[in-house]
Amino acid sequence: LTFRGNSRILSAKALHFTKGEGSLEAAEKWMEEHKGDTDVDKLTDEFLASVESSGSGDVVMADASGGDVEMVDAEPDDRKIGDPNPPEVKKMVHPEWLKELTTEMGFPELRAEKALYCTENASLEAAIEWLTQHAEDADIDLPLKKPAPPKPKMSKEEAQAKAAELQKKIREKKLQEEKLSEKEKERQRVESTKAMVEASERLKEEERKREIERQRREKEQAEKDRKELKEKMRLDYIERFGKEPPPEEEEHEKSIKEKSTKDQVAFYLGKLKKNYKDSNPEGLKTCLSTLKIYVKNLQDNPQDPKFKKLKLDNKAFQSRIAPFDGAIDFLDAMGFEKKEDCLEQRKSVPDGWLCGNAIKFIDLLLGQL
Repeated sequence: LTFRGNSRILSAKALHFTKGEGSLEAAEKWMEEHKGDTDVDKLTDEFLASVESSGSGDVVMADASGGDVEMVDAEPDDRKIGDPNPPEVKKMVHPEWLKELTTEMGFPELRAEKALYCTENASLEAAIEWLTQHAEDADIDLPLKKPAPPKPKMSKEEAQAKAAELQKKIREKKLQEEKLSEKEKERQRVESTKAMVEASERLKEEERKREIERQRREKEQAEKDRKELKEKMRLDYIERFGKEPPPEEEEHEKSIKEKSTKDQVAFYLGKLKKNYKDSNPEGLKTCLSTLKIYVKNLQDNPQDPKFKKLKLDNKAFQSRIAPFDGAIDFLDAMGFEKKEDCLEQRKSVPDGWLCGNAIKFIDLLLGQL
């Protein structure tokens, strides 16, 4: 069997479980029927116990500690065709059925004895079926081997000890299988958790990308709508006034003139900061500080005429105020009206509340520079 490519364990098990039939064909048939068994190629506790309890039989199981078996003949096989079956076989067959098979049906005595012995005298029909199935076996006319002597019966204590040993082996094997099963379940749980986390992260990333794309589309649509509205307003302006509308900044500054003086002061100070914070920060500080002095003088001396006029040709005014776009507009919001050679307060009494707010705005900007 091993020369035909079968493992030693599988061959040993096949021979052991078919030793009653005594043929290679029976062993091969057993292997075919059990090829789907998960443990067919393993030394199981049940198989070892069966070998031990059945005696030496046709196959001797040697040291199996290495996970394999050693198969040797139990005794030299000197059988030859023409020899009778052993007396131990002859005395085990049913005499009447033997007579019927030989005298009435014509089967050779040796074959008839083998058939009745191998079917354990189950019935005459079973013996005839066995003869039919094994008629072409190569060893059909060889006598059966002498059966192994019955194994001495174990004492009650020995049987209990043997049963306890087998139960221990079965429990240990079951425990090992449970450990392996738990280990596999834990591995599958970890992999499942990992896969769920990865899937969740993928979903989050996809959702984030979709949200970014949605915001991008909304921004593009808003920009498109703004441009369309702007173009429509431009065309409406041309239709109404027959010319292009003024630049947006110019239009915005015109609208500022319509707001409160406080809003105008805040706008022009913000304009100064926007225009000169990066390009001329030192000049901007000087300009704001000078504007603060002008406003502070008005606040502290509302009736003094000399603080109500600012000479346009004054050196300080020319260097610190005039070059900065938005400074003169700020002074206009504070009540200084342009005359021929100066800026003069248009109000007899300056607005103290407005002066106080203007000084706060200027201090805030100076703190940011």
